[in-house]
Amino acid sequence: MDAMWKYVIYSYRLFWVIILVLGGMASMVFDAPPTVMNGIIILGSWSPTIVLLLMLKNLKPGMTVGDFYKGAFQESLTIPLLIVIPMMVFVIFLSSIWLLSVMEKTSFTAQLALPSALGITLLLTVLQGPSGEESGWRGYLRPELEGRYGFMKGNLILGLVWAFWHAPLWFVASDYAGSQAVIYIVANIVVLTALTFIMSIFMKRCNNLLIAFYIHFCFNFSLRFFAGDVYFFAIFSVLYIAVLLALLRFSHKNVFEALFESRGPLGAQTARIKARPPV
Repeated sequence: MDAMWKYVIYSYRLFWVIILVLGGMASMVFDAPPTVMNGIIILGSWSPTIVLLLMLKNLKPGMTVGDFYKGAFQESLTIPLLIVIPMMVFVIFLSSIWLLSVMEKTSFTAQLALPSALGITLLLTVLQGPSGEESGWRGYLRPELEGRYGFMKGNLILGLVWAFWHAPLWFVASDYAGSQAVIYIVANIVVLTALTFIMSIFMKRCNNLLIAFYIHFCFNFSLRFFAGDVYFFAIFSVLYIAVLLALLRFSHKNVFEALFESRGPLGAQTARIKARPPV
């Protein structure tokens, strides 16, 4: 079997074993507290990176871990890019909340929740997903799939791989059942596939792995404020598709290049920031 697909299979196996076996035992046998369960989810979220590091010699012969991360973080970031990303994510989230409140004739704030410990929430959001997943999915697998299948097909495959990798969480981390579970699962597949394309569009303009980390973090952090029902996810998925289509159109017209690479008279304010690999 091709080494790339072995990587995908092993990443699935490790994550599913951690969540279903280790997490299942901790929850049902030992009645583990939330802190332990969060630790298990964090460990599971790092499975794409763990597998990547273990398989790197086979996946990228002659490349060291240092070489991989040096290349992944080499390109510079721009200030406009760092501003646009959270704005985009939170506009989608808040628009979904507003539409849901209009449809259900409830107040806007009734659909929102404020985390009780914001610092801990920020830390968990960093550790549960962005920092552990993106080295594998966007750092390694994205360029491999785009190189083999092109941008559209490659990212469609990556989006589906990433979405179904989360499958155990659809059942163990939510209380939805019946038709609501179907809505939740379909919306997850649609949103994660759309988000995959969105990440890749931004990374075409700035090929730095921090872009994937940042988008993933903003996306997960926005959902920390969600307190509505499952129909939120249906609206959420539609808006992500709409934003993706707009970005594809703008990207085709080189709007991103003009926005994020043009310095203009305020060049000192929009100068590039050299990104450094983590220590």
